[in-house]
Amino acid sequence: MTNEKISQIFKNISNLLQIKGENSYRQRSYERVATLIEELQQSIAQLAIEDNLRTIPGIGQAIESKTIEILETGTCKFYEELKCEIGADVLSLLQIRGIGIKSAARLYHDVNIKSLVDLRRAVDGGLLKNISGFGQKTIQTIDHNLQHLEFFEGKRILGQILPIANEIFGILKECNLVKQIDFTGDLRRYEEILQSLELVIVCDDLSILLSLLSTLDQIEALEIKDSRILAEISNGFPVEIHNATRDTYSKLLFSTTAEPEHLQSIRDLANNKGLTKDEWMHGKTEVEIYTQLDLPYIVPELRKSKKITDLALTDEIPDLIELSDVRSDLHMHTNWSDGLNSVKEMVKTARKIGYNFIAITDHSQSSRIANGLNSTRLFSQIEQIRDLNERIDGLDILAGSEVDILKDGQLDFSDQVLSKLDVVVASVHSNFGMNETDMTKRLIQAIENPFVDILGHPTGRLLMRRPEYALNPSAVIDAAIANGVALEINASPSRLDLGPDIVKHARDKGAMISINTDAHSAENLDYMWLGINVARRGWLNKENVINTFTINEFQEWKQR
Repeated sequence: MTNEKISQIFKNISNLLQIKGENSYRQRSYERVATLIEELQQSIAQLAIEDNLRTIPGIGQAIESKTIEILETGTCKFYEELKCEIGADVLSLLQIRGIGIKSAARLYHDVNIKSLVDLRRAVDGGLLKNISGFGQKTIQTIDHNLQHLEFFEGKRILGQILPIANEIFGILKECNLVKQIDFTGDLRRYEEILQSLELVIVCDDLSILLSLLSTLDQIEALEIKDSRILAEISNGFPVEIHNATRDTYSKLLFSTTAEPEHLQSIRDLANNKGLTKDEWMHGKTEVEIYTQLDLPYIVPELRKSKKITDLALTDEIPDLIELSDVRSDLHMHTNWSDGLNSVKEMVKTARKIGYNFIAITDHSQSSRIANGLNSTRLFSQIEQIRDLNERIDGLDILAGSEVDILKDGQLDFSDQVLSKLDVVVASVHSNFGMNETDMTKRLIQAIENPFVDILGHPTGRLLMRRPEYALNPSAVIDAAIANGVALEINASPSRLDLGPDIVKHARDKGAMISINTDAHSAENLDYMWLGINVARRGWLNKENVINTFTINEFQEWKQR
């Protein structure tokens, strides 16, 4: 069991104790242990094996005992007793923006709200109006965010499912009985939000695969039904493994990859050519399926609508950007702010990836929770970066900052400070609840600052956790074009912001895009491919993206 999972259990215990009204010292002790384990560099499991848990300051006998119990059973008796007493679902209230731990406790004790279902009844029934601290604006925020969560019920973000998806793929691919295998459905199209995990295989004996899959810890249910393996992972998330023959494999892969609208447009074309009932796909590859309809191959990411079929008929499909086109990453954090690794370690990894240049962009001073840099620290970091850049061959290191856009649209540093930077990423990290007019005005004012190069994670969304803030995307795009500012596709798995629809809108208007990882560790630099997938689904080619520039081309672009 990972440190993260153990930390989450102790954090849940802390939250349940606080909701219950337990004495603050006991509650805080579990909170401190949760943070300690989450930030620990060593494996808790390995420390337990070596009988070294007590060597960690802050871990005493009681925590050691519970940690060992969690490692052995996946939980601990005290946690299970708390969940039975208070209700495990009460923790789901903390997913709602506008509800913190103290307000969750008030809801629990004053109105007996123990779940999101209870919360919905209370909101609809007007019960929150009578609770201290719940004014009309707060209730509206809660309702809005509750609707957001309800819409995504049962779904999962791509980044959450990828690790187990790759594990399932790997164990099946290694089996000699599996002759062909591919992801299909939402995952093959690289949707940000998945409704299910689907694969297509060719296998003569599915029963053997059941025993293989049952060895995976996250598999919660498993059965064979109608030439399919059905399973559940991640608290009920559905997995469907379709079994085909060699002759029907591509047909099944094709029909399960495409969205219904695109699939229907293909069938309509086939009908017009006298090809019916999908038999014409039998024994053909996906390339041959498209060729038979006089269409070029359409990549899985674009198989959503009839429009892409119509464009294919006139040979107007865009030449999409590839990961290999990317020469830079212009938004990343180091241990100067809230990142894990040093500047030198980030540079080392970027060189291994093969980038031409990167920008170090730690948080600015208003991001206190992220250990943001004031101007004095920023100037010291710039000096370090300049020195390192002189000593490193094969990679240019730019000094930058992710600068907070304040509530009034001003930036967190003066123009005098900003002028010392090579790259300025301007981002919103606070006051998300502004109305559309004010938020749009706020973003445009930041865009109009002559030192801003990139608008970071422009809609502020956190997938399935926080909706986009209210804004006018067209007005923001127009301002970015007018001021020569690139709009970011933030490749962090929890963001993927901008999303593909706004990306396509920006592309159609002529805006430039910057795809960045927002990496908070050297390992996070690998997120770039997730941003590329969003770009491809937004129909971007490499000419639309500033990260495909050489360092000289980038410097020329900055003179816009």
